[in-house]
Amino acid sequence: MHLVEDLWLAAIMGHDVFKISLDEAEASREVDTALIGEQITQHMRRQVQGSYYAKIDTTRIEIVRQLGALGFYVVDVNVTFGLDQQDTPPRVQPKSGSGCRIGEASAAQHAEVLEIARSSFRFSRFHLDPLIPREIANQIKHDWILNYLLRKRGEHLWVASVAGRPAGFLAVIAGNEAGRRYRAIDLIGVAPAYQGQGIGQALVAYFIDTYRDHNDFLLVGTQIANLPSIHLYQKLGFSLIKSAYVMHLHLPQPGNS
Repeated sequence: MHLVEDLWLAAIMGHDVFKISLDEAEASREVDTALIGEQITQHMRRQVQGSYYAKIDTTRIEIVRQLGALGFYVVDVNVTFGLDQQDTPPRVQPKSGSGCRIGEASAAQHAEVLEIARSSFRFSRFHLDPLIPREIANQIKHDWILNYLLRKRGEHLWVASVAGRPAGFLAVIAGNEAGRRYRAIDLIGVAPAYQGQGIGQALVAYFIDTYRDHNDFLLVGTQIANLPSIHLYQKLGFSLIKSAYVMHLHLPQPGNS
């Protein structure tokens, strides 16, 4: 097990943030969950204030139970969808009235793109966690996309524009898994005023058309609570390939401050 400090999140949340992860061997076999619990307990005793998060495969219930006993709680079930190169995604006609053009954001559009990132999310693990203030959750998404505009994260940021104004964006990140190249949708957002008008569908279809022939597979993740996104990805040919519980813990814990 690894406890890694997340410096980027810590800077936004204003206190230490730690990610709990299993190494590759632990993720594929039974582990001593009591030992994991003891390691985390010892670490927590050294913290006055802070946050922890973990993503645990939905088959590893004993680990989830052990974390729950320490005060962790489930904020999200993350679901990952994949589309292999040999798969033939269905041809989906653009939604009538979407009228968007997709391309790179101009410098003049950056402020509006960042406002979409700040205002368009409801189902992220940060927004679903009742102990994370809404303004902090919004700032996380804002800064996430700011790093794309500053070319500090990911590979590409595509923007859907309607009449020259940004209506949504799709951030792309590259990776390699067991020697197979992939591109993933790192984050996708549609401005509240344009939701339900086919902007998200147009962005995902563009992602598929742009990257599927040059990668072994495509990936996208979302939250089980985000039913509109799940329906969209399945409609465009993605298949569910894995799921994981996302768990949080904040110090001091409620009732122990």
